[in-house]
Amino acid sequence: MWYYRIADLVIAIDAVAGMPRMSNFEPFACQPAQPDISYRVHTYAPADSPVPDEQALELVSADMVNRTYMADGRMYKRVAMREGDARCMWFVQTLGQWSQADVYIPHDWLDYHGFGNVLSMEKTILPFGGLMLHCALIEYEGRGIVFTAPSQTGKSTQASLWEKHRGARTLNGDRAVLRATEDGIFAYGSPWAGSSDLYIDRRVPLRAVIMLEQAKENRIRTLSHAEGLGLFVQQSSLPLWEPELFEAGMRTLEKIITGVPMGMLSCLPDAGAVECVAKWIG
Repeated sequence: MWYYRIADLVIAIDAVAGMPRMSNFEPFACQPAQPDISYRVHTYAPADSPVPDEQALELVSADMVNRTYMADGRMYKRVAMREGDARCMWFVQTLGQWSQADVYIPHDWLDYHGFGNVLSMEKTILPFGGLMLHCALIEYEGRGIVFTAPSQTGKSTQASLWEKHRGARTLNGDRAVLRATEDGIFAYGSPWAGSSDLYIDRRVPLRAVIMLEQAKENRIRTLSHAEGLGLFVQQSSLPLWEPELFEAGMRTLEKIITGVPMGMLSCLPDAGAVECVAKWIG
């Protein structure tokens, strides 16, 4: 059994013999403890599908790599392993039983480096007050600032500017986890870091959320509750097709939006953008 602590949640993975440990998860390894979320890993022969025929399932979400289905009170996520390769991994979870899930991987590809994707933690953490956000997370003076925007809008650039001009530390350059707890709202590093390769196990109180857009000058304005909610939903990939998970995510969003300042930064990739945000935060 592998144990990890991610966003203060204990994750247990009942791995199978021959599976190598995931290097991006190792900074989050912890001692055995009562898990919040447990995954049972199974192997299967690619010729024998471990799930019902896809034609019998309702497709609810799809992208280049993942396809999510619903049927008979269960959620099925199919994860393609490599372009041109028919093999795939499956995530299966019974709706309402959010503390456990099953993962199926081909018996002839146990060392596939994308195993972390099939854990579907962007969904499994929702009932626990967690939210995975496409963003760059920095730590500045002991608190977290999140920069979020569509891809190629400058999240990593702004994080780097804060490192250079303010001595901040980037905790994650692609996906951080936000959690609303009884003790406050916190941001966490995660095992999903994209090209930044920053797998840092650290929790910081969340100081601000900054939405980004490119512009010809630097300026920032405070977002209204409605604006912040709409923009946040776009970057958090909430499952619109599963009411309980969606509502859990929306409850967390509401707590974040009402508890943390949110700003829209129209910016250039320069030091002026850093100063603009620093003055706004105060």
